[in-house]
Amino acid sequence: MNITTQRVHWDLNYDIHLGATWGRFMAGLIEQKILANRCPDCSRVFVPPQAYCESCFVRTGEWLELPPEGIVEAFTVAWQSFRGGPTPPYAIAAIRLDGASTMLMHYVRGVDLSDPNTVRGQLPPGTRVRAVWAERRTGQILDISHFAPI
Repeated sequence: MNITTQRVHWDLNYDIHLGATWGRFMAGLIEQKILANRCPDCSRVFVPPQAYCESCFVRTGEWLELPPEGIVEAFTVAWQSFRGGPTPPYAIAAIRLDGASTMLMHYVRGVDLSDPNTVRGQLPPGTRVRAVWAERRTGQILDISHFAPI
């Protein structure tokens, strides 16, 4: 007998220690600020912020606030649901905020997802988007409710 799969069910609640860098980023979201940090050697700007530059291996110390706008570099649409997730269909995009060297993954709304054949034309690379803030913010990534085309 050849057993190749096994069904496993985990239903876990857990707390994540954010550390100083991610903690500061999340605290900024409460105040409707998107905080990033810059590498002192190569000047790359990280959002979400990183404690160390992934290229130079030096500590990133300089903090700055980025505007809540940027461009869509790439996106995908989820057509299937999973437990705990949003109701499909929904779009998730890699967004390069103005002034950032890296991309932030987040939801994009304000796009008609009813016809899969027309979605690509609505979010071509370079589409300008703006953060839409949640009414109630608690220091979570969803303090930015989503991004919307400008």
